Amino acid sequence: MSRYLEPIEVASREGMQAFQLAKLQEQVQHAYANSPFYRRKFDQAGVKPEQIQSLDDLRRLPFTTKEDLKESQAANGLFGDFLAVPLEQCLRLHQTSGTTGHPVRVLDTEQDWYGFYHMYARALYAMGVRKSDVVVTFFSHGPWIGYWSGFHAAQDLGCLVIPTGGMSTEQRIQLLLDFPITVVGCTPSYALYMAEEARKKGIDLARDTKVRITWHTGEPGAGLPGTKRQIEQAFGAKCFDLPGLTEIAAWGFECEAQSGMVHAHEDYVYPEVLNPETGEPVKPGERGELVFTSLYRKAMPFLRYRTKDIVELSAEPCPCGRTLVAFKGGVVGRTDDMKKVRGVIVYPSRIEEVVRQFDEVDEFFITIHRVSGLDDILVQIDPRPGLSADTVAHIQESIADALRVALGIRATVEMKEPGTLPRWDHKAKRFKDIRTEVPF
Repeated sequence: MSRYLEPIEVASREGMQAFQLAKLQEQVQHAYANSPFYRRKFDQAGVKPEQIQSLDDLRRLPFTTKEDLKESQAANGLFGDFLAVPLEQCLRLHQTSGTTGHPVRVLDTEQDWYGFYHMYARALYAMGVRKSDVVVTFFSHGPWIGYWSGFHAAQDLGCLVIPTGGMSTEQRIQLLLDFPITVVGCTPSYALYMAEEARKKGIDLARDTKVRITWHTGEPGAGLPGTKRQIEQAFGAKCFDLPGLTEIAAWGFECEAQSGMVHAHEDYVYPEVLNPETGEPVKPGERGELVFTSLYRKAMPFLRYRTKDIVELSAEPCPCGRTLVAFKGGVVGRTDDMKKVRGVIVYPSRIEEVVRQFDEVDEFFITIHRVSGLDDILVQIDPRPGLSADTVAHIQESIADALRVALGIRATVEMKEPGTLPRWDHKAKRFKDIRTEVPF
């Protein structure tokens, strides 16, 4: 069977750019003609659609931010003034999780929705999912797009898909034991929690189930080597990262080659990687903020949307042979998660990367606070049950040493009683900054 679901995955650079330019020009014309939000943005920037004659001309357009969308919806009703089709043409309504404030509501036409879940299906196919697989999606069954798009994507490939909305973790574990399920989709946090709960019952998911592939979205954890290794050991399966945004798409995927790269569906979403301070493009091998322009969504055609995700353009091609643009390590951080602690830039994802190297850790929580007037990073560790006091003390010291090397500053590591830190079945909230004055 073909490694690729569609020929465009291996298109020439010239062919891809010609396709992107045609789609971009169509999208810019549509947004200007039909979205009051974008007509106003274009006019304020002094830009007309006919000025977009090349992909480089995209930089003439102003950025769109989540704050813009929230303000539009606050001032202009439920859907704001950036809706570019009549409401009766819309088929689906989803919303962001609201982890950084009020959720943003996003509408899709029938074709928009197909584009969203079909590129998701392409991602699953690239991981090795086939029609013969039996799939479950253990996501929160609500207005969040991750559950629905994953479910429809697996159906798009012809897989047997089992709905699990409303099931408890115990019921889901039993489902894995009773049915010949081969593919599981969920957040990385929930995968680790499910494995922990199974162990408490004497169940080894790697031994007692038929799962061969797990994919994870909603959080960046599956792109971190330590977290990936723990999930793969727990399920006896290959673990894949699938980053996405409600506002844009299930935009990326890790392929079967598992080369440490995440490909982007650049025929659906045009990516820019920019220096977040200057707005200038970065070179391969450098990190910058990921900015996306939707080439397919008509109801809400997001143009130059600042994702706040930090990525690194890969300087090497992927062994899988795909010519789609790729990012080394996937999403490596977020501009809004970036903190300065004692003069050093710290990302919570970097702390997780270190902590998850230790298989004895079941859960953790990060707090940045002040002690005696000085910034401190407190990392609370929930260890696996049954460890001796000497082992716990050794792990505490080892994690502290690893964090000092990785971050360049010392962090306080505190060991908790097993099972005392919260667990998560959706997006985990493992970080808080409680300083009253934060440098940024």
